[in-house]
Amino acid sequence: MSTLPRSVLVIGATGQLGGAVARRLLDTGHRVRALGRNSEKLAALKALGAEIAAGDLLDAPFVLDACSGVDQVLSTANNALGSGASSPSRVDLRAYSNICHAIREHRVSRIVHVSAQDTGGASSPVDFFRIKFHVDGLIRECGVPWVLLAPTVFMEIWVETLLGGNILQGKPVMLFGDGTARANFIATDDVAEFALRILDEPSIRNTVIEVGGPTTCSFADVITMIERRLGVTAKRRHMPSAVLRASSIILRPFSEMNARLMAMGYFTAQATNAFTDWETAANRFGVVPMTVQQFVDKTFVSPA
Repeated sequence: MSTLPRSVLVIGATGQLGGAVARRLLDTGHRVRALGRNSEKLAALKALGAEIAAGDLLDAPFVLDACSGVDQVLSTANNALGSGASSPSRVDLRAYSNICHAIREHRVSRIVHVSAQDTGGASSPVDFFRIKFHVDGLIRECGVPWVLLAPTVFMEIWVETLLGGNILQGKPVMLFGDGTARANFIATDDVAEFALRILDEPSIRNTVIEVGGPTTCSFADVITMIERRLGVTAKRRHMPSAVLRASSIILRPFSEMNARLMAMGYFTAQATNAFTDWETAANRFGVVPMTVQQFVDKTFVSPA
């Protein structure tokens, strides 16, 4: 392992992944500057020893100042749930243009940006994924060394929140399409560990590192795991792919957020990301990602 970097700016430090990376960096002796919009949400990291930079990524002078004096930048920020003035189409590219300008001006040694796997690129049916593709392009062309960290599907979003949340509340679980579309899943903590080890190896640059977990299964299979863990039977409902696709188009003029959710559902129902190569990065960085079953056992507790 190399010597620790002088300082790391974590952009998106109030998010689940950004916060996890910031805490790991602090635990391992790095100096951390934590950037987010809300100073109150940054207070917990400040208590752990992080320097706080509270402000908006659309504020170019603020971003320029935040990047001053740091050795590396780790960026996780995105506006996937935004709409209207906060839409990713209006915010994300401008924000990352400001970041790229700032890291060039300050000659930051490297930016590690958290991207995603298999989002469909510029032709994706999901507007947020198309924006993400163009953000990745900005990072590649930013003029400083870069790494794109590309994880598969986050367990916290799909397993815990979208599927498990409704089961815990006794509500029907919505499956996109017939529910047989398979995905590879990874936990946020495992992505954070990959990010930490990449940040600690400055020789890694100008490359994409794909990461995933040991489990590839269908979303229906995930529901079954949760049912067995909780000792319940969930009500399952299906939304046909054709309905998802049509809804994503019909709703667009009226509700950007709902149209995006329908498009994501359609994309999920069509996509199959087995990612059989997950062990390559796991072995390279010495990370042992958890399985979906391990995550379910840790997250869900059967009622007494």
